[in-house]
Formats: sequence, structure tokens, C-alpha cells
Amino acid sequence: MSVQESMRLPSAEELAALDNVTDHLIATEQHTVKKSRNSVLRILSGHATRDGMATMSGTYLSHDNRYYVLTAAHGIMGDCEHFFVATGDDDLYDCIRYITIDQRKDYAVIEIEKVTGRIPLRLAQVIPSNSEWKSQLAILNKTFYTGYPNSIGPLTFDGSVAGLSESQYIYIHSYAWPGSSGAGVFARDGDLIGIVLALNVGVTGAGYDVLEDVVIVLPLFKI
Repeated sequence: MSVQESMRLPSAEELAALDNVTDHLIATEQHTVKKSRNSVLRILSGHATRDGMATMSGTYLSHDNRYYVLTAAHGIMGDCEHFFVATGDDDLYDCIRYITIDQRKDYAVIEIEKVTGRIPLRLAQVIPSNSEWKSQLAILNKTFYTGYPNSIGPLTFDGSVAGLSESQYIYIHSYAWPGSSGAGVFARDGDLIGIVLALNVGVTGAGYDVLEDVVIVLPLFKI
């Protein structure tokens, strides 16, 4: 039976499983990647009078037996009635209420239905303590995030802390694309350190260039 099992081609579900993470990572990093993948949600936001849906990424949270998603604010187009989270093409879950949408800092916390197929994070267990932030934002500290760039995924990316802006936004050397906004960024030890906001844009002699490997992250201590 063991020989037969070793010769069996894995099923599509086994290959695409959220927990199918390489064992080349150390145990702590494997746990972090699984935490990232199991808490990711796709965000869909529409408007009552406009066609189309904006799509982003978000992180599934729980507190006092209620369920929430943390995401970016800039992709929220309309009211709660037209906001959904998804885990697949046919698995949509409703918004219950908007808790806060901060357009200035660009984040949103939204209460949602309980989602099956995902594991919510308990914030008290993943937020760095005040004293930990220095080490979490140390240059080249490893990072991971999972999102839905270009509406595909969930895709998981690694990276590292590259620097901090004057206004204390984090720069990480990784990769992002429209649709990645709102994805939770984890330090290598499993702490949630922020959410993806944008790519860096620079001015060159040829005009504006988007630096797809310099990702701007809003740290949790600004939320």
C-alpha cells in the first residue's frame, strides 16, 4: 500500500491545498506561511449605480465570537450591501457592517459573516508588542504575505524589510500587483506587522515608473 501511495499522482485539491507549503522553510516560517494562507480573503466591492467590482485582498480576524476582515480602504466603492468576501469563485460571504473606513491612512475594518475554509486570526496573538517593533522592522527581516494580485490566487510571496519612510510606512522588497492591496504582511515569526497599500512610483527621464518589487506597507501601529 505504501508503494501504491508513493506512486499515486496527488489530486488537484491536494496540490492546491492552503497547507501545501515547502518543507525547505524552517518550522517557524512554515507556520507563518500557513497562517498567512489560511487567513487570506478576497475582497469584492461594488457600487449601487456603477458597473463592475473592485477587488482587493484582506485578512480574516475574530474577536468576541464576531468575524472581521482587515483590508485597505481605497478599493471600497460603495456601502456594506455591495461588499463581499470570497474564498473561491462560488463562495461569497456578506458584509454585516462597516466598523471603520479610514481613507486618510487607507485601511478598513469590516464585520462579516463567518467564513468556512479559512481560519481567523485572533489579534491579541499576532500583534507585536511595543518592544518587538524594532526587531520586526529590522532591515532584511523576512516577510510573507498572501493575496490576490490581478484577481488570481491565493498567491503567497516572501520578501524582506527594506526600509521605513519618514512617515513610518514600511518598504518591503517583495512583489505586488493591483489586487494585492489590503493583504496582511507577516514577519517571519508569525506576527502580523501591516497591510499592503501600494507599489512605489518613481519619476525617471522617461516619465513615471512603477517599482513592482518595492511594496509600501501600512504598519499595524498606525491603525
